[in-house]
Amino acid sequence: MAFQGGCLCGRFRYAIERRSLKAMHCYCDMCRKAHGTAFSTHAIVRPHQLVWQTMDELVPYESSPGAFRQFCPSCGAHLVVHGQSGDGTYAVPAGTLDGDPTLEILGHMYVEERVSWFEILDDLPQHARWPAGFGPSSG
Repeated sequence: MAFQGGCLCGRFRYAIERRSLKAMHCYCDMCRKAHGTAFSTHAIVRPHQLVWQTMDELVPYESSPGAFRQFCPSCGAHLVVHGQSGDGTYAVPAGTLDGDPTLEILGHMYVEERVSWFEILDDLPQHARWPAGFGPSSG
């Protein structure tokens, strides 16, 4: 099964080749600033599962050493994050997916940076930073 998505202006389109999508809600300062929201929700994918249908170049921004966020140069939509996890996975902002695909939300990360004006009301696991087994120190 493929999930489709793209940027606001339509210049960049992608497919995620997976049977299902797993995602995390992230409350870190960088995600908040990049998305302009209290948190961001990212689908977690392996590089070979993300297939670009556009041959154009995204604009990279190194948001922290070795970690890149990539944007559409026309509309500014944030389309992918890579290098931050240390395990080779990509994070695709779930808001760029077409329609309303089913996401399995695994939990909340970087809750130590959550803004006071947003309250988490579900019973999903909450992690101060990276969940166990994920992130740069999971080696």
